[in-house]
Amino acid sequence: MKQLLLLTLSVLTLGISYNCKKVSYKADPSSVKLSLPDQPYEYNKVNTSIGKINNYYEDFTLINNDKATLGRVLFYDKALSINNSVSCASCHSQDHAFSDVVAFSKGFAEKQTVRNSMGISNLVDERNIGFFWDARETKIESMVFAPVANHIEMGFDRIDLVAEKVSKLPYYAALIQKAYGTTEVTEQRLRQGLSQFLFSIVAQNTKFDEGMYKGFSNFTAQESRGMKLFTENNCGTCHQITPSFSNSYNSFKFANIGLDVVDNDPGIDGQYKIPRLKNIALTAPYMHDGRFKTLEEVLDHYSNNIQNNPKLNFLLKANGSATPKKFEFTAQQKADIIAFLNTLTDKNLLTDKKFSNPFN
Repeated sequence: MKQLLLLTLSVLTLGISYNCKKVSYKADPSSVKLSLPDQPYEYNKVNTSIGKINNYYEDFTLINNDKATLGRVLFYDKALSINNSVSCASCHSQDHAFSDVVAFSKGFAEKQTVRNSMGISNLVDERNIGFFWDARETKIESMVFAPVANHIEMGFDRIDLVAEKVSKLPYYAALIQKAYGTTEVTEQRLRQGLSQFLFSIVAQNTKFDEGMYKGFSNFTAQESRGMKLFTENNCGTCHQITPSFSNSYNSFKFANIGLDVVDNDPGIDGQYKIPRLKNIALTAPYMHDGRFKTLEEVLDHYSNNIQNNPKLNFLLKANGSATPKKFEFTAQQKADIIAFLNTLTDKNLLTDKKFSNPFN
């Protein structure tokens, strides 16, 4: 009995030690040096092929440069995870249009997430749709701390502890002061700063955007063929061609595309949000579970592999029947469509310093 009691106490002690270590809020700020300009970058402007245009927040006010600067630091700060191991940028890399290169990202304890990390540029286009694959969050300031509070991603079970932790990091005092006029760290200020930064990440300086002002005279013959195929096959019915190449102004926000007859991850009634196509060539792997490694595999699926499903989108059924549609793209047609999709890449976004990691 005595041995059993000692064993039980040992297990409890180990558990308490682990949890204390897990929720440690101590960071080492002495080694932290931020690389920030004396004057904030212009987060309230978007670079386009015709010059800079205004950049707006969710409430249609201009992005605040100081708040977005605060958000940039928060986005890259691993202190926002419970054990200082991952940041928002760990799963959303600037090099890959703020997506991840694996099907499922790793969280603070090395466990894998359950869905693929989407590219997070042009979130302004999702105001009327919602965020995440299932659009479960409808406001940006609610969305930004959902990964922080996730038991796999960043590990905080109490959001108020995030503000407590950040308040102990001295490099935030000046950032909060510039953005809000006092050094007080609050949950709302952190939510807003991070949200302002995310809304400032806009890709609108692509070959396609330039082509809209030039009648696409800047396109190669192959890119033009690909755009024609994209249009003729009604791809734009779901992925509507707009100035930001998003489905924001389209009624088709969710779809089941026949990935599985029965999906273990059903999304919203078997459907998932239709993703944006800006920088699509950089955000592999594709689909909510990252099952397709290349755009070629995606087109193969649409070409001949759409599976019947009770919830299959009606646009993917042949002549209004219950039979899945087969686009039957040739190898040349696939290459042409991919050439067109490559015109949606905003290369400047990948190297723009105002979106880069400020930690040295």
